[in-house]
Amino acid sequence: MNHDFSGRVAIVTGAGDGIGRAAALDFLSAGARVLCLDVNGAEATAAAFGDRAVAHTMDVRDARGWGDLVAAIIADWGAIDILVNNAGIAIPGDTVVDIDEAGWDRIMDVNVKGVWLGMKHVLPVMLRQGHGKICNVASTAAHIGLRDAAAYCASKGAVLALTRQAGVQYAPANIQITSVSPGTTMTGLQRDVTDAQRAAFLPLTPIGRFAQPKEVAEVILFLCSAGSSFMCGADVSVDGGMVAL
Repeated sequence: MNHDFSGRVAIVTGAGDGIGRAAALDFLSAGARVLCLDVNGAEATAAAFGDRAVAHTMDVRDARGWGDLVAAIIADWGAIDILVNNAGIAIPGDTVVDIDEAGWDRIMDVNVKGVWLGMKHVLPVMLRQGHGKICNVASTAAHIGLRDAAAYCASKGAVLALTRQAGVQYAPANIQITSVSPGTTMTGLQRDVTDAQRAAFLPLTPIGRFAQPKEVAEVILFLCSAGSSFMCGADVSVDGGMVAL
């Protein structure tokens, strides 16, 4: 599907790698101006697109940073039409018993608080504009119990619940908030997944392979396009059939 995002302004978090990078590049290729945000790698994503792409190094847990960033985008580009909350982390050995409090808090802060902070600071802009699209990246972990991923599953379940609530809350304001739930995808996050976990996931994926980041990014672009105008609070699984089993 071809999309035209000419004149649109998007923020993509986690844009330095994986799904975030693929989504940022696709938005740029479709004509958007994109703020590529990540703790590492955002510069490489933005490099090929001149002044339509700006790299910003920031931790999504930084509330003050979010406020400053939104103000700067409005000053420079005048609008924020799209927010993709993609940044997320996983930690090895993530069971209820084995994960420590610091690890639990880190996962919840990045994966949930980071999504909330992005929405909290961008939504007032969208409300003033009278339109907007927000796509949050959840996971199959929001739908099924994955072994060795206790805090991760809890965090992605929270993202899904927040998407539903905010989708209902802001739909009357012409702001569509949705989420996408990828299955196992060949991203940098796989560095934090054990070989045993990866081997266990493949038989649970009826399509017989793992996703490439661009396959998830294309669904994100649809959810941020005019084609999703009657969708709010919805989640789209891009998981090779894993949740359907």
